[in-house]
This record gives sequence, C-alpha cells and structure tokens, in this order.
Amino acid sequence: MRINLEAGSQRVEEQEAWAKEVFPSAFERLKQAAAAIPPGTAAQPFVDALTELVQAQADTTGFVVLRRWAEILERHFPPELPDPDYTTE
Repeated sequence: MRINLEAGSQRVEEQEAWAKEVFPSAFERLKQAAAAIPPGTAAQPFVDALTELVQAQADTTGFVVLRRWAEILERHFPPELPDPDYTTE
C-alpha cells in the first residue's frame, strides 16, 4: 500500500512539473490564436472569455472559483436586456 501511495504521489508530482513547463507556451499559443480572430465575429465573446478564464487560472495556484467564472462569463455574455423600442400590439 505504501509503495502504491509513493508511486501515485510521484506521478502527480511529475504531471504537475510537466504542466508547469508546458502551460506558459501553450497559453501564449492560445493568445496568438485569439489575436488572429477578426474582431466583431460571432466567435469573439467565446475567444475573449476563454482567454480570460485561462489567464485567471494562470494567476491562481488552485482552481478558479465559481464566483470568478461567473464574473467573467457575465462580462462576456451579459443577459439580454429588454429593448425599450420594442412594443407589442
């Protein structure tokens, strides 16, 4: 049991080290791809939200909390407000 625990712990440490090494360059590629998307396209809010969420994850040592997810998604996908010029008959 102890051997399995130590082996599992070692795998986790190796995966974390790999992720810390790979993340910066992968995130840079994401930002470059996002910058290549023409502004004003239907994909723009998705690209912006994804980029901001990945940045939020990079800024924390744990997980991005639900409150932060909600803030980001609310900013990029605001609720539709009623149109004051729209009238029904």
